[in-house]
Amino acid sequence: MRERGFSLIEMLVVVAVFTVITGAAFLMLNVSQQRYKMESELLDSFQSARIGLDQMMRDIHTSGYPPLQSLPAAVAAANPTMGAFPFAWEPSYPNTPCAVPNCTLPDGYDMIVESDLDPENGNGVEWIRYRLNGTTLERGVVTKTAGADPDAATQAVLFPYVENVMNDASDDRKKLIQASHPAMFPGGASVPIFAYLCGTPPVPCTAADTILDVREVSVTLIVAAPNLDPRTRQVRVVALTGLARRINPS
Repeated sequence: MRERGFSLIEMLVVVAVFTVITGAAFLMLNVSQQRYKMESELLDSFQSARIGLDQMMRDIHTSGYPPLQSLPAAVAAANPTMGAFPFAWEPSYPNTPCAVPNCTLPDGYDMIVESDLDPENGNGVEWIRYRLNGTTLERGVVTKTAGADPDAATQAVLFPYVENVMNDASDDRKKLIQASHPAMFPGGASVPIFAYLCGTPPVPCTAADTILDVREVSVTLIVAAPNLDPRTRQVRVVALTGLARRINPS
């Protein structure tokens, strides 16, 4: 019997089919890898924002600890750094509690709270600062010093805490985000990270309130993934909100 092999045309057809199938498989693999990378970046951004928000909630919740009223008058006078105000403000801290919202600090993107983070070590109260610098939310902690300026004292200890924060992004960046998230940035305005509420029940503070009247702080973090979606070329963002109530008196 004569043995018959494959003809050249048959071989070419097999190679062409194999090439098409292999190309489609690699294309699907590449799309899957891009999607996995994008979802991982978004998840990382979400986790970073969530951890940052949780820490801010704790810091605001415990601000003003230990309250000055809890210390004997003689002790408070001799050890001014052992008691805490809820916030460190500018200008003229701590002599004249400034009216809200006319303080230089804290404001919608820059806040300093006072709290004793580790009461057992006996080193007194710390200044804890959160400041938005471009698209980076910074955090810094420094021991409260009598007679010092909390604004200047915390400048040197700030470090990047949450990246790609879009609350006060450029106008072009806001428009790009609004293309996929129309409800964000109403009227094209920036969204403050911190909003201060005064009174009972808490309502937005007015110029008649001082910084010592703040009872709650509403926190909003808008964080974007570092890269555009490779398929849609749109910005992917997460928005987290929280409401922290001070438990210590002014």
